[in-house]
Order: sequence, then structure tokens, then C-alpha cells
Amino acid sequence: MKHTIYILAFLVSGSLFLSGCKPNLDLINPQELSVDTYYKTPEELEAAIIPAYQAIVGRTQGGYARMLYYELLAPGDDFNHTFKWEPMYQDTYNTPSSDQMPVATWKDFFNGVFAANIALDRISNFTGTIDEARKNRLLGEAHFLRAFHYMHLCMLFGETIPLITDPVKSSDEYYPTNATAGQIYQLIIEDFQKAVELLPERSVLYSNAANIGRATKGAAEAYLARAYMYRPILEIGKPAEFAKAQVQLKNVIESGQYHLMSSYSDNFKEATENNAESVFEVQMHNGTGWLGDDLSDSWRWQEIGMFDGTGGAWWNLAPNKKTYDEFEPGDPRKFMTLWCDNGAKYTQIDGTVTDYKYWMAHLATNKDLYGTRKYCPDVQVADFDDGINDRLLRYSDVLLMYAECLNEAGDVPGAKKYINMVRARANDVVPSEQPQLWYQHSPGTIPDVDKLLAKDTVINGVRLNTIKNIIAHERYVEFCGEYLRYFDLLRWGMADPQWLEPLKKIGWTPRAMYYPFPQAELDNNSNLKGNAMNN
Repeated sequence: MKHTIYILAFLVSGSLFLSGCKPNLDLINPQELSVDTYYKTPEELEAAIIPAYQAIVGRTQGGYARMLYYELLAPGDDFNHTFKWEPMYQDTYNTPSSDQMPVATWKDFFNGVFAANIALDRISNFTGTIDEARKNRLLGEAHFLRAFHYMHLCMLFGETIPLITDPVKSSDEYYPTNATAGQIYQLIIEDFQKAVELLPERSVLYSNAANIGRATKGAAEAYLARAYMYRPILEIGKPAEFAKAQVQLKNVIESGQYHLMSSYSDNFKEATENNAESVFEVQMHNGTGWLGDDLSDSWRWQEIGMFDGTGGAWWNLAPNKKTYDEFEPGDPRKFMTLWCDNGAKYTQIDGTVTDYKYWMAHLATNKDLYGTRKYCPDVQVADFDDGINDRLLRYSDVLLMYAECLNEAGDVPGAKKYINMVRARANDVVPSEQPQLWYQHSPGTIPDVDKLLAKDTVINGVRLNTIKNIIAHERYVEFCGEYLRYFDLLRWGMADPQWLEPLKKIGWTPRAMYYPFPQAELDNNSNLKGNAMNN
């Protein structure tokens, strides 16, 4: 079940950022809802949370509905922009402060922060009658969502973004200053910790179908662990907190709330959303009109899915040859992730069944790139968008993060165990697949960790002769196209610069670690200074 509520005004006076003039806070229209006339019932408190969820999708398309996947994927070494989008700055490490992608993302995710702040304030100060468990759950969701939005903002723009923890009460608060070192990271950690304390387990919350898709205790624990491991990019100069992450990940595993789906591809289909492997996913909904209820749709398949010249797709961003080569022989995930040779076929809207030979014959250039089958339907849909939920954190990530923590602690046998769980699932037969694909009736053949070590395989110049290298390889192929590769390289590279080499080879510099603050924001707010990319 999806969130299909589109309350996008946020019941505030609009975004505080990217506004051209100081608002008159004394003007009150008694005919309109406001923060003073709303939030008077438990039902209205429930509604207070929805805008913070909606901001993940992105009202101005700066969220996961559209622009964010470019910003998260393009800087990595695994995807390249195609000839269809010249120039795309995100993979050149030279994004200007006027570029509309980061501008939209800044606005959408700060809208999420504002919505979470209002919800926290109104729920905490509610004087009416409300069940304590319900109130705690709502507070837990608000803390989770504020941490979620700030984590994204910090990953993308750095730790000197403004820190705002309360609803704006006066015009002076419209012009915040930069956060100081460590403040944003501390807020993210504390918010996720509070969410862990307040949120119910998945089985309890989702027993009411209306709550499916909301944040749970397991989601808060998993994101808290991810934040601990992302510390090197959330708080520059500080090491990852693997031991703390390990505790949270163990809690998720031992909760019994999640398990791997038998079919890897079930994680990327609309029919199998919010499944047992999904720890947290953004709820997409493809409505019927651009200005009606079509505000939570995904453009992903159209923009980064099928090849250009086939099925009307735009194909702006594509997996590269390095990504294709990263998959081991006999790994079915290659063909569930990529449109490539010897892989799946695609049926166009006119009924034409096409294959790799057809795609190459109709592709003008960039024939060394591939299509992204993950999240892309095998049969073309009439609309350019769809409602397939984006799985933002899966149980397989929990297992591989846990393996990484165990390896950092010196528990190599334990690390092998959890890596093997993910690799074993990759070998599963997939009866629902297209009949010409060999893994519909035969298992994959990738070896377990010990056998992989014994082979001393070299892939893309990296020897798989250590557990760390195998974890890096496994994360590359398991989560290809799921927005993790670039940030994995960054967080590892802060501790060991060798992991930055793949990025440096394609032009990355420390200056380009984050996107610039929007120039319009700096023009409007003299109290705020940009980051290194603004200089």
C-alpha cells in the first residue's frame, strides 16, 4: 500500500529558502488553514507527518521522483551521462551554483525539514486527547524524517548547511547562518536514536494496512547504522563509528522482521513493493494528471532505463562498461540490473519485441554504455512515468553493512557468513523471469567467499583477495543503480585514499565532494556562506 496523500502546502508560509523577499508575518487570512488553526485533533497530527514524506518524492522534482537520482548516481564511477544530455554537470565535478538540480533538491529537502519541525512542535505541544502509543509513533516518524532529510542535505551539500530545529517564529529566523562542524551529524544521530526509541516494529505498525510504507523501528535502526558509517562524509575528518553501527544492525537482524526475497528482482517491481526485504522505501504513485494527483510519480524508467531509440525512452544516464565488467560470470543479477547482450528482451508499446541487437542498431552513439533494467518495466507503458517505489534501504544492505562492521572488528568468519547470505540469494533460480534467460531454470554459479578468495580474481583492477575488497565488489553489484556506490567510495576514501582513485581518474577532486549551495540562496541570505564549490 502506498502513501497517496498530496498535502504539499505544508501548512507553512512557503519555503524559507530561495524566496526573493522578506515575508510579512503579521498578515492572517482567517479563511485559510495555518499552523495556528490546524493540528487540533489526532487526525490532523497524522496529516502533519505527510508533507515530510512527500518531500522525499520532491514537490519541485528535486527528490527521488526525478532529479535526485542524477545527483546521487552521476558523480560515481559506475554511471555516465549520455549524448542525450550535454552538458550534465553532475558527473563533471563542476556543477555551477545556478544548476537547477541541486537548487530543487535543496528546496525539497529543506521543505521536508520544515515539515518535520512543525510536526515535532505541534505533536509535542498537543493538549488534546491522544493515545500515548500513537503520539510516540508520530513523534518517532517526525524525528526519523528530519534526520533523513538532513542526512541527504549533508551528503549533498556538506555539514555547513543551516541547522534549523524549530518552526520559524519571526522574520529574523528566515536568514540562518551556517552550522558549525559536527552539529548536523549530531542532530542526525540524535534524531535517529529518538526514532528508534519511539517507533514500533514493522509487524506492529504494518498490521494496520494504512500504515504500510511509514518509518518503523527497523528503518530507524538501519539508518542510524548507515549514518554512523557515513560519518566521514557527514562530519569531515572524523572516522566511521563501526562499533555503534554494528549494534544497530544486529538489532535489525535479530528482530526477525526482515528477510531476503528469494528473487532479487522482486525488489524492483511494482507488484512486490513493501516486501519483507524492504526496510524503507519511498512511496510512488502514478496518477492521472500533472496538476491533479500525478505528483508522486517516478520518471526513472524513462530517463535512465531503456536505450535511446527504443520505446521512446530518454536514456540520459547509463551504466558504463566498468559496471558491466564488475559482474562475475554466472551472476544472474547482471541481467536483472542491466539491459545488455544475452539479457532480457523489451516489448515496445506497439508490441515489437526488441533485444540487444535491435537496440544497438537503433542507437546513435554511446554504444559502450548500457541500459538500466532495474526499476524499468519489461513492457513499455503508455506514460513516461510510473509508480514503482524506490527501495532506499534493503535488508541485503543491512547484511552487508553488518559484514563490514564485523570485518572492521576483526571477525572475519562472521563477515563471511553475512556476505555469503547475499551471494547465495543471488544464485537463486527465478521462475518469474523471461523464459530465454538461463537463470529461470538453472541457478547462478557465483562462488562463496572462501572459493572467491581462493580464485584470487581481479575485477576492474581490484584483486578480490581481502574481505574488504570482496565487500566493496559485492556492494557494487548488489546495489548497482541504488545510489550507494559514490558514497561508499567517499566514506572509504576518507580513511584510505586508495578508494578515491576510481573517482580521481574521472576528474574528482576534494573540492567537488559536495554540490554548491544554490546561488539564489546566498544572494537572498547574507548570513550564509557557501562551501568550497561556491568559491
